[in-house]
Amino acid sequence: MRKALILLLVLAASIQAEFLIERVDVAISDIKPDGSAKVHESIKFVMFGDYSNSVYDSGMSNTELSFWSTNTGLKDVKMHVNTGTVDIVDMRLRPQPRTKCNPIQGICHGELILDYWAEPSFKDNQTLEAESGTGLFTIVKYKPRTRRYTINPSALSFTTTPEGNIILDEDVYLTINLPDGSEVLDINPQPTGSSIQLPSHIESMTWTDIVLVKFSLIFDVEDSIDKEVSDFFGGIFLGASRLLGGPQGPAVVLLAAVVIGSFLYITMAKRRGEE
Repeated sequence: MRKALILLLVLAASIQAEFLIERVDVAISDIKPDGSAKVHESIKFVMFGDYSNSVYDSGMSNTELSFWSTNTGLKDVKMHVNTGTVDIVDMRLRPQPRTKCNPIQGICHGELILDYWAEPSFKDNQTLEAESGTGLFTIVKYKPRTRRYTINPSALSFTTTPEGNIILDEDVYLTINLPDGSEVLDINPQPTGSSIQLPSHIESMTWTDIVLVKFSLIFDVEDSIDKEVSDFFGGIFLGASRLLGGPQGPAVVLLAAVVIGSFLYITMAKRRGEE
């Protein structure tokens, strides 16, 4: 009886899927004026044994993140943003074919790639004004043509200390790619392997193997005059299209026709009088 029990335990251990995190890359880029940003995640891991390989292969067409989180049992198989603070749009998960397989050791390497947009929650679809405390960044237009971006650490979802500080293990990388022309005003702690004098123009920064104590990133982006003019007229056209598409649209069109018609009538009458 005892031998049978031991045999069952050995058999259960042999068919248990075993996975180990190899590297996690989280990259934030294409940061928009409304605080939206593109997030690209690469989650790489090693799988041990035939059963783990078969579990992986069975999910190659499965794009549900919950499937992978459950079957790998890895805490980092997830989106590394807080879905309670940001809205996820256009999420796409792409399992990659197994690579670097070693039949003798019984191991293979796998990778999950996630792409999505992380957006703030908007009060309405017309003003696109973000709800306070939502999104990866808080945006303030504090002077003409200049927006100030402040990162929202609570929007990120990594392992944390009891005090709430983000822990990045040595195999976890966080990269933030800033908009063109960004001027960094505050950054804490310094990116890994860097010593940045502030203020400074920076394109990209990466942290790994660090605790982000009181994580802070503040940068300004100044729009060109051409962009300000185009945004101004674009706002006028957008407002006009929304107005015309609303319930008051026909009345607005009729009023515009009356005003234009009256102007043309008065102009033609004056010309006849002058003749």
